[in-house]
Amino acid sequence: MAKGDFFRSQVGGFHKDDVLQYIEALEQRMHLQAQATQRRTEQLRQARQRQRHWMAAARLQRRRHAAGDEVTQQLAEFARKLEDTQKIVAEVDRENSFLREKIRLLEMDPVIQAPVVPMEQLTLQWLLSDDDDDNEE
Repeated sequence: MAKGDFFRSQVGGFHKDDVLQYIEALEQRMHLQAQATQRRTEQLRQARQRQRHWMAAARLQRRRHAAGDEVTQQLAEFARKLEDTQKIVAEVDRENSFLREKIRLLEMDPVIQAPVVPMEQLTLQWLLSDDDDDNEE
């Protein structure tokens, strides 16, 4: 048989067995291609599912990293505030120690101090009246 004479008989017709064999071969090829397409579709679905999984994991990692950065910044701010507070506490402790020492010295050696009169109350009449009180005694 020459090329193209696959279905032709000697009289010019088709052989039924050849046609059926050709149709079966086409069906088999079509079935194999459908199976290959189905496998590729399943592989593509799985690949997309893995991709979505990794993308979700990457987003979660990014959010965790951002949260870690925020915690680090807040921790640094807290450390600065703690340091400032410790400085204030140290200053208050120094002042407290100074005042305690001053109280201790005052309790040991009582010094009588002259009464202090505010400047707005100092008048000539007050000075004179004070002297008069001294003379009367």
